[in-house]
Amino acid sequence: MRSRVALVGTLLILTCSSAWSFEPSMNYALQCMGCHTPDGSGTPGRVPAIRDTLLSFARLPDGRKFLVQVPGSSQSMLTDAELAALLNWMIETFSGTKAFSCFTAAEVARYRSQTLVHVRAERERLLHTSR
Repeated sequence: MRSRVALVGTLLILTCSSAWSFEPSMNYALQCMGCHTPDGSGTPGRVPAIRDTLLSFARLPDGRKFLVQVPGSSQSMLTDAELAALLNWMIETFSGTKAFSCFTAAEVARYRSQTLVHVRAERERLLHTSR
């Protein structure tokens, strides 16, 4: 009986810890790819493409905030550090450049604590601003 309790306790600890964390490419596959597609092109009329907007958004203070606050990011089970690594990987992968200021866990934590209510309107505003 004690061994079963110990086993269950160990499994709970492992399940709730970052022992199950993945590399950013795997986190993209698990967290983002289902909607944004493998190449970040999205689904026209339903899910926005991210490949052409990530870098321009990451270069704007409000854009950085937006990338963290969209529901898929802010409500994911990723830690702040994992989300920062994922955003950095996505920007580098889809834009083909490392010429941007990388997200940090502290920045993600600061933005993530604020709720983004008007997602579509904010995205449109940022698209207009980043041109």
